[in-house]
Amino acid sequence: MSDFGKLGVEGALLERLRELGYRRPTALQEDAVPVIARGTSAAGAASAGSGKTLAYGLGLAARLDAASSELQVLVLRPTDDRALKTAEALQRLLSPTGLRATAIHPTRAGARPSSQVVVASPSAALASVEASVIKLAGLTTLVVDGVSAMLELGGAALETLSGQVPKDAQRVVFTAALNSDVEDWMERHARRARRFTDVPAEVGPLADAAAEYFAAPRHQWLAALSNTLESKSAKRGGEGGGGGNVRSIIHCRLEGEADELADRLSARGFDASPGDSSAIRIVWDDETDREALSISWGAPSDLVSLKNRVAGSAGALILLQPEELPHLERLASPLKLKLKAGRAPPETEALRSTQHTRDQLREAAASRDLEPYVLMLGPLLEEFTPIEIAAAAAALLRERAPAEPEPGLPAWTRLYLGVGKRDGIRPGDLVGAITGEAPIAGDKIGRIDVRENYSLVEVTAPFADQVIKSMSATTIRGKPAKVRVFRE
Repeated sequence: MSDFGKLGVEGALLERLRELGYRRPTALQEDAVPVIARGTSAAGAASAGSGKTLAYGLGLAARLDAASSELQVLVLRPTDDRALKTAEALQRLLSPTGLRATAIHPTRAGARPSSQVVVASPSAALASVEASVIKLAGLTTLVVDGVSAMLELGGAALETLSGQVPKDAQRVVFTAALNSDVEDWMERHARRARRFTDVPAEVGPLADAAAEYFAAPRHQWLAALSNTLESKSAKRGGEGGGGGNVRSIIHCRLEGEADELADRLSARGFDASPGDSSAIRIVWDDETDREALSISWGAPSDLVSLKNRVAGSAGALILLQPEELPHLERLASPLKLKLKAGRAPPETEALRSTQHTRDQLREAAASRDLEPYVLMLGPLLEEFTPIEIAAAAAALLRERAPAEPEPGLPAWTRLYLGVGKRDGIRPGDLVGAITGEAPIAGDKIGRIDVRENYSLVEVTAPFADQVIKSMSATTIRGKPAKVRVFRE
């Protein structure tokens, strides 16, 4: 925690970091926090998993006036749902200091926020400005978190807002991709911003290194982890090792995560404990063991962490959320690290149908922008209770869902998509597009092969037709997806 102190964080904020379980800053935070705290405009290539929200939260806290309830900082996020999650994260961080962070949603656009930090999508923020709900004249800082995604979704609202911010206000910009559209926007609205990145150039590549990753919502991680530990232990037993728990080191981001994970693994019969000599050790640093499997409970925050965990271990598994995949791919590139997508363990027969429905609903609640559906369902609340409406939605989902594949190794169908490397396509773009348009989870997606002019994606056979129909009019990075079954 002394490392956060070296960044100028002190008092109630430093204690809050300790309560939340943060032990040391990421590489991005070490670079960005002092710059933002000085009021200097800053621009970074970083996405989910790098610690960017905490970076600007800590930097801005040093500059905000808690005695004033006037709007001082406007944070823009690509969607209303992401804006709400960011506001919640900032509020958890800032609450002990007397500062407040709130989100603006279209359904509450008329409510005037009495907080120093307001978080919104560009469209919601612009509507509030036009309705005089918020005023930008006294703004000291504009944070644009996810500018590349905002431009892809249509940048008209972002452009209008950026032009109304006072010229002397600080700009803090984060982007998952640095393309020509982003560079053009930054040239017009953040020209003097100091540039930084979460990928330092001085870290060299690894030789013949590889890591497996499992990209899925957090509630699916434990099943994937258990399946990996069980299969590794069974393999060791078959090779004369006697079975038992495979020697592993699990890297968590927060202390609370480690304690909870240890309890959950122990309940499943694994010998797991935080930081001691158990077969499965759960740590908060980059400690390595060349005879142990290295497991990351969440994407490594920076390049040094990823390199240490992969190079110093017998193997590497990375569990991460789908939105963290671009961050992992950016870290892996300079290391020349080969990333292999893992597949989810098959569900048991007893839980398959009902659990699959729960997983679909849970994933939608956690990752989708639900605001349009809240508006759509509003009139029904006058006739039915929320639980009755939810049950009706589940019934429709169960009736329309295609049959689940039988337990065991799934049959895969290879799909052709008419976008490739020349269009700037990465595996994460394809996973996001498919799971966003077709109601299937990431574990139904297999091997991805991005070629120069097109891409090939494996999906479990029962879902192939559904993916093709759902993506018939979809564009990826502005290009038609043109999805069909691949014929060799």
